[in-house]
Amino acid sequence: MNELEAIKHELFRLRSVTDIQNLMGRYTVNHTPKNIGSHVALFAMHRPDVSVEIGDGGVYVGAEAVRRLYQDKFVMALEGNLLIHYLATPMIEVAGDGLTAKGVWRSPGIEAVTPPDGGPPVALWSFGAYACDFVFDDGRWQIWRLHWFRTAKCSFSDGWVNDLSMARSMAITHPDVQDTTYHNPYTPSSVQDSIPPCPEPFETWTGAGWAIKEQRCRRDEQPA
Repeated sequence: MNELEAIKHELFRLRSVTDIQNLMGRYTVNHTPKNIGSHVALFAMHRPDVSVEIGDGGVYVGAEAVRRLYQDKFVMALEGNLLIHYLATPMIEVAGDGLTAKGVWRSPGIEAVTPPDGGPPVALWSFGAYACDFVFDDGRWQIWRLHWFRTAKCSFSDGWVNDLSMARSMAITHPDVQDTTYHNPYTPSSVQDSIPPCPEPFETWTGAGWAIKEQRCRRDEQPA
């Protein structure tokens, strides 16, 4: 490409960082009992490998599986339930060719969930991280793969050291739900990994799997 085309391309990549941040912002704003079903509009639902992985709940692959997750499995009563998952420490890398992107966010959250058997809502802490792949299709950025890494989920009163009841709790068996790729929540005996890692600059898409590789210090970043 000539110089003008190169400048326009770089401007597109720069603007894409904001567009992707806003896309994930919309995901977060809609992550409520009332609107969670609308998440599907943010995904690349035309792609057969569109996917969502939440904690140890398996990988929902394909448009129908993603739709079922958000519009069936996550359905809850509107009254008394609360889902708030913030986005922090955004790290976004847009591919050199401008066709795909990777992003990682730490995500502290709070929830209030009504027990299935009734009773008052239970206040919960919910901490983790998002790692996502994005694709630019039909003139807009869309979520291609979303992975929520659960670090801790526990009752507000007991905290993540004492309440381990939700450390491993979501295993699902279904034809379109594949095995969980990574789940290492906090327990008093666990060792924390730097997963997901910081997304590195890349020229073009080379395949999935980067989000479950441990972050490694570069030689020039290691302490003396």
